[in-house]
Amino acid sequence: MKNIIKLLAILSVVSVLGSCNKSFIEKDKPYSMIESVMYSNPTYIESALLGCYDTFKSSNPSFMSGLAYVVFDCRGEDIVNISNPTTMQDTYEMKVLSTTQENGRIWEYAYKTINTCNIFIDNLVKYNCSELLGEALCKQYTAEAKFLRAYCYYVLVNLYSLPYVVNPEAPAVPLRLSGLTSSGNNDCPAACISDVYTQILADCIPADLKNEPATYDGVTRASAAAAHMLKMRVYMAEQKWDEAIVEGTAITGYELAEDVTELYGKETYKNKEMIFALPMSTQPGDTPNTQMSCAEYFSKAATVAWLNTESGILSKENYNLDIDDRVSKLVSTPDSDGYVYSTKFSDKAQKLDWVPVMRYAETLLNLAECYANKADGASKAKKALKDVRSRSIASGDPLNVDSIGAGDLLSAISNERRLEFICEGMRGIDIIRRGESFVKEVESVKVSYNVGSSDTNYYWPIPNAEINYNKTLGKK
Repeated sequence: MKNIIKLLAILSVVSVLGSCNKSFIEKDKPYSMIESVMYSNPTYIESALLGCYDTFKSSNPSFMSGLAYVVFDCRGEDIVNISNPTTMQDTYEMKVLSTTQENGRIWEYAYKTINTCNIFIDNLVKYNCSELLGEALCKQYTAEAKFLRAYCYYVLVNLYSLPYVVNPEAPAVPLRLSGLTSSGNNDCPAACISDVYTQILADCIPADLKNEPATYDGVTRASAAAAHMLKMRVYMAEQKWDEAIVEGTAITGYELAEDVTELYGKETYKNKEMIFALPMSTQPGDTPNTQMSCAEYFSKAATVAWLNTESGILSKENYNLDIDDRVSKLVSTPDSDGYVYSTKFSDKAQKLDWVPVMRYAETLLNLAECYANKADGASKAKKALKDVRSRSIASGDPLNVDSIGAGDLLSAISNERRLEFICEGMRGIDIIRRGESFVKEVESVKVSYNVGSSDTNYYWPIPNAEINYNKTLGKK
C-alpha cells in the first residue's frame, strides 16, 4: 500500500477539484484551479466544501457509502457472512490484521477525508473567507467540515480502540487537526480514547449549522440535528445519560416515516425521518466501487450476508413477527437453502440505494436507552420505545411494552435497536460502546466466536502503512 500519510495532501486536493459529482449537490464544480483563486470566489469555496462530502462518501472505492457501513454489521451477530475470503470475511471472523485489505482502506479513506476537511478549514482562515462569505456562512461551512472530520474519528475510535467504558485513557488513533499539504510530517502519536471523544464533541457545533429536515441539502449535508445526534452517541458511549438526553431532545422537526420502506432506495430525503444520508446517482463515480455497496453485501442478489434467523435477532420471540413491517416488508422470502436477506438495499446492479446514516428512529431509541439508565426514566423510555415499535406493528403486538419490568427494559431496547437498524451499520458500534463481547454462534454453518475486550482481536490493529511511516506508533 502507498505511503498514506505522505499522499494525503495530494489525495485531498484531487478530491476537492476532481471527484465531486454534479448529482451529489446539483451544482457545477471547478476541476482545475489554483488554491488562491478557489478561495476568492463564494461558489468555488462551496465547491471545495462539497468536495469534503464527496471524499467522505468516497465512491472509489468506498468509505461511508458502503465499506465502513458494512464493517460494523459484519462485526455483529445478526448477519452471517457466507462469502469467499475476499468479501469482508476477516472482519466477520474477527481476525483482521494490520495487512488486511478492509483495514487499510478504512484507515486510508478516513484520514483522506480528515485531511480534506483540515485543508478546507485552514484555508477559510488563510484566505480570510469570513470577509468574503460573511461571518455566519463561514461559520456554517467550518462547522460542516468539522462535523465530517468528527464522524471520521467516530468511525476510527469504534474500530481501533477499546471501549471508553473499559478504559477511557487507552490509546486510540492519531488526532490530526491541521491539513498536510506537503510530504513528511508523518509522526503523530495515538491520542487516548477520551481525547478523541473530546475532539468529536468540540467539532459538533449545532449552533452554526442549519436545520432543514425533508429537504435535499437538509439530509445530504451536516445539519444541527446531525451534530446533536453525533454528540448524543458520544455521550452515550461515555454513559453520560443526562448530557445525551439534552442532545436528543434538541432534535426537532423530524418524525417517523409512516412506511418503513420509504427509508430505503433512492431519494430518501423525501420523508421526515431522515437526518443524514448519502445520495447516489448514475453520474460516473457517484456510486461505490465493485463489492463496496451495501446491496453487494446484504441483498438477496448478492448472496453474501444472510440474516441470522438461527441465533440472531430474527430468532428471538417478538422480533420475528409477520405483523411487523420490518420483517414482512424488509426481509426476503427464504431461498432454496432457507436463507433470508435484508431488502433495505436491493440495487446490486447500479448501486443507487442511498445510505441512511442517521434517522429519527435512532434519536428515539437513544432517548429510550438514556431514560432507562436513569432511576426515574422508565415511563419516558417505554414511550420512546413504543413510538418506534408501533410504527412497524400497527396492532396485535404480543409484546406489552408497558408491562416490561425494570430489569428487562434495557434488553428490550437493545433488541429493538437490533431489529430496527439491522444492516445499517449500528450493531457493531452498540456492542463496543457498551463494552460487550462479540458473540457469534451459528451451528448450521459451524460459526463460533466469542471475543471480549481482553482479547487482542477485539479491536483492529493500526495498519502497517501507517506504522511504517508514523514512528510514534507502536503496539497498543
